Amino acid sequence: MPSKSSLRLRARDTDRVDVCGLLDSAHDDGQLSDFEHRDRTKAAMSARTLTELDALVSDLQIPDKLKGSLPVRSADPDRRRIPGVAAAVAAAAVVALGAVVFSTIGDDGADAPDRPENVLSAPGLARMIEDLRARYGDVVIDEATIYPEYARIQRAEPGAPGMYQDIDYRDGLEEPDPRTGRDPKTVPVDLAQLDIPAVVGLLLGAPQTLGVATPDSIHVSVESGDQAPEVSMYLSDGRAGTSGHLTAGFDGEVFEIYPADD
Repeated sequence: MPSKSSLRLRARDTDRVDVCGLLDSAHDDGQLSDFEHRDRTKAAMSARTLTELDALVSDLQIPDKLKGSLPVRSADPDRRRIPGVAAAVAAAAVVALGAVVFSTIGDDGADAPDRPENVLSAPGLARMIEDLRARYGDVVIDEATIYPEYARIQRAEPGAPGMYQDIDYRDGLEEPDPRTGRDPKTVPVDLAQLDIPAVVGLLLGAPQTLGVATPDSIHVSVESGDQAPEVSMYLSDGRAGTSGHLTAGFDGEVFEIYPADD
């Protein structure tokens, strides 16, 4: 059993990934319903400590080959835990996304080389939103298309009806490019209302939800919907010729699902 002191440690992204892999495995073998799997995955994505992660899997039967992925730290704080088989179980959600949601850890346990923040990770989205706030004083936009490496953002040009700013975000905000042709009926959305853990949790489970097991392309669009702001997730696997997408609210509630086999 893990010690109380070890479970009070802050969780890393790799810890959250491992637990999501365990939850995927439990869902696949019938221990968790679709509802339970979704709720626990969402909780895992927003967990702050190992205690919170441990509570999400403590009642599950864990296969021997996956026990190395339980959220337990070594007594040696300098020892890095290598993601276990759970990473393979969650491959559709993490590894196969090319680290869309999280950074990866090398086979020898060492951290991957430094690189720009993955925009579709929880810290990446939070950083993008804060960069927008710092530059403009708010995070109200017309729409955004977000990829792992960058984002394209459109927002109204202040004091210029019919114009919008086309903004390129690549590890920071580029200078906006003013353009004409903004639709006067455009309804802006406020990114401050985006539930980042819920949305990233939904993204983590999207390969399973959409039946695109090993996506090699993914992007997320954010814009106003018919009733409320929406987030749409698009996954495709060029090698298998499969693709699917889903639409959800800013709180992670799924509105529509278009799986690959439809």
